[in-house]
Amino acid sequence: MKKKISNTPFAIDVLLLGYEAQNNLGVRSIAAVCQERGWRAMVLSLSDHDRQEVLDAIRRFHPRVVGFSIIFQFSLEDYASLMRFLRENGVSQHFTAGGHFPTLRPVEILQAVPQLDSIVRHEGELTLPELLQQLDHPETWQDIQGLAFRRDGQVVCTPPRPLIDSLDSLPAIDYGLPYLMGNALKSLPVLASRGCLFNCSFCSIRQFYGGAPGPLRRSRSPESFVAEMRRLHEQQEVRVFIFQDDDFAARTPAQRGWLEAFLKAMDRAGLTGQVAWKISCRVDDLNEQMLADCQARGLAVVYLGVESGNQTGLRTMNKHVSVEQNLAAISLLKKIGITTGIGFMLFDPSSTFESIQENINFLRAACGDGAFPVNFCKMLPYAGTPIEETLRQEGRLTGSLAHPDYNFLDARLDLYSFMVHRIFSRRNFAALGLANRLTLAHANRAMNHAIGAGPSLEADERRLWEITASSNKSALDTLEALLPVAQAEKPDGQVFLDLSTHAWESESASIIALDDLLLESDPGLLELFGSNIREREEQLQEAAAQMRRDTQHH
Repeated sequence: MKKKISNTPFAIDVLLLGYEAQNNLGVRSIAAVCQERGWRAMVLSLSDHDRQEVLDAIRRFHPRVVGFSIIFQFSLEDYASLMRFLRENGVSQHFTAGGHFPTLRPVEILQAVPQLDSIVRHEGELTLPELLQQLDHPETWQDIQGLAFRRDGQVVCTPPRPLIDSLDSLPAIDYGLPYLMGNALKSLPVLASRGCLFNCSFCSIRQFYGGAPGPLRRSRSPESFVAEMRRLHEQQEVRVFIFQDDDFAARTPAQRGWLEAFLKAMDRAGLTGQVAWKISCRVDDLNEQMLADCQARGLAVVYLGVESGNQTGLRTMNKHVSVEQNLAAISLLKKIGITTGIGFMLFDPSSTFESIQENINFLRAACGDGAFPVNFCKMLPYAGTPIEETLRQEGRLTGSLAHPDYNFLDARLDLYSFMVHRIFSRRNFAALGLANRLTLAHANRAMNHAIGAGPSLEADERRLWEITASSNKSALDTLEALLPVAQAEKPDGQVFLDLSTHAWESESASIIALDDLLLESDPGLLELFGSNIREREEQLQEAAAQMRRDTQHH
């Protein structure tokens, strides 16, 4: 359901636009600082409003500045199209952009998007209010730290602004309305820290924070953060907190001390037993006692940055862990009973057919039992990352500014990657694709169990694992069966078509089985999926038929 835009006519100083699949906490923090300093700020979710509604909002509120949160590189073309639309319809306000991608590629973006007037680099809480203050005096912009803009046909990048020293000094943000999970549980994304101490080759976090003066990782005080959790729990009935920290459980002594203080603060605040939470971390962050202590306070889901199941891939990604450590971390979470999810890249620039087979074997060992759904992607060389620079030096960097890519060293892998994408793109990446549905079903069950909300039947748990295991086996069997097709001297298109058809039929059966289970055990979650069993089966049958037509055509 779309959120309504207020009809109250009033002028604002800055309208901030960004996608909010799980609340854009960066944009909301900037808005809070602007408001604290006397500037009227408004956040408008591009997930809920189309371009005409954005135009209507600008005409209604007359902001002095319109800010675009371009976190993800692949969304640049959508943002550029929106800016063109606004300019063509008479919007003359100052356009600025922020986020990881603009921070790391300010010159290229200002050259590619002429509608943009400036870019706020790195953290924007202090830079944007200063830009608002000096907006009518562009001759002074060179004195604003952390800004990029055009002058006399050239892009000027001012020195980076130091990172905010104390996150507790920032005002409380407006999180908006909580998200509903199954059984009417209310959830919100939160952030207790910023930054990461590691330097994985595919990740831009280190470059985003490391490009400005200041520590690579900062945390809010445990007491202040828990007080905010308690406020959200009491005032908005939030019972599930999704931590968006890049590495919540960093294993440094300082972070271990922070975590101990955080858990004690939860006890004192009366949150233990009342809330559940999810974190993301590295596999080498975990130990059994830490996990048990966290689980006792509601930790229900851990997302692990596993990334690869072969040692060459892990070295390419600069992970500094082993395949054995990856498997051990997953096994530990299963032993303790904490639901798991993993990030996993089936493909990376060092991939060979042998490493792909090793990755398939790893996934069978890690989640063949159905503990969590298998999901996989191709590592992409995002702007500013070490892997992007490596591929550029090797002459392998292809694609465009918004969609960077590369070719494999073995050209047959390019065909294999194409086939995998054709078969699994909907399953793996669609908002209501099978992988996301299963992930949400596992997470929702874990959250309910952690706080005793709703029934927790072992039979339902077994059925969910069985559905997931069957889906995982089908996906991995298909990945394995495609290997000889791509390696053949003359690839057989009919075999590819048959494998595509079988994969789609299996996916359809898994979604229907999951819908049946949720209809009985968690109709609230099924309602969020918007599922109707009969309609869903008909839609999937048509999708499978379309897949066959598309595959045959290509």
